[in-house]
Amino acid sequence: MFKDRQGFMQGVNMYVPGMQYASSLNANEGNIVSLGRPLAAGTPQAIDIPANGQGYLASPLVLSDTPYGRNVVLAVTVALTGSTSVRIFGEDYLGQPMVEDIVVAGGAMKKPFYRILGARGMPGHTTAVAQVTVARGANLSLPWKGSIEWAKEANVFIDLAFAKIVPADLTDPATATTGDPRGLYTPTTTLNGTNIISAVFDFLNDVNTSNNGGLHGIRQYTA
Repeated sequence: MFKDRQGFMQGVNMYVPGMQYASSLNANEGNIVSLGRPLAAGTPQAIDIPANGQGYLASPLVLSDTPYGRNVVLAVTVALTGSTSVRIFGEDYLGQPMVEDIVVAGGAMKKPFYRILGARGMPGHTTAVAQVTVARGANLSLPWKGSIEWAKEANVFIDLAFAKIVPADLTDPATATTGDPRGLYTPTTTLNGTNIISAVFDFLNDVNTSNNGGLHGIRQYTA
C-alpha cells in the first residue's frame, strides 16, 4: 500500500515541479492507497483576526487523521466588516505553503490542508477583532493526480456512482480560489475515526505545455 506520508519531514517543502514518477508507484496496475481513518468534524477551532491583520490558531490544526489532508469548513462568528472574503493559510501534505479564499458567509472549502495556521480578512476589515472557526471537511486529499479503479470504506466496496473523485484543478498558475491541484475523494461512509477509507488509483503524471503539473499537480497558490 502506498504510504509516502511516513517519509515526509515536517517543515520541509517536498513538492517536486513536473514530477513524472516515484519508485513507490506501480505504472502497470493500480496503486492501493489508504486515506486513513478520518475523524468527524470535531469542535470548530476559533481564529481571532485583528483589524487589517491576520490571526493565528493557538496551536496549528494538523489534520493528521488523513495522511494527505482534507478540506476545511469555515464559519464566521464575528463579522469581518469591510471584507468580502476570508483567507485561510497553512500547508498541504507536501509542506507547500498554501492559502484559500472563501466568501465571508463561510462554508465548505475546496482545497485540502494538512496544517492550518490562521486566517485574515481580504482585502482587510475594520472590526476590532473578527472571529472565524475552522473544522474538518468531508473531502479527502489524494497523494497525487489520479483516476479511481475501486474504493473500500469500512471494509465494504463502494459503488463508484456514489463515491467519487473531484478531479484535479489544472489551472496554471493556481489562485486563491481554484480547486485542488491533485483532486479529492468524496467518501459516502460516516467519518468517525474508525472507518478506514482505501482505494486503488491509477496515477496521472502528465504535464501541461509549460511543463508544469506532473504527479504532484500544479504548485499551490500562496501569497
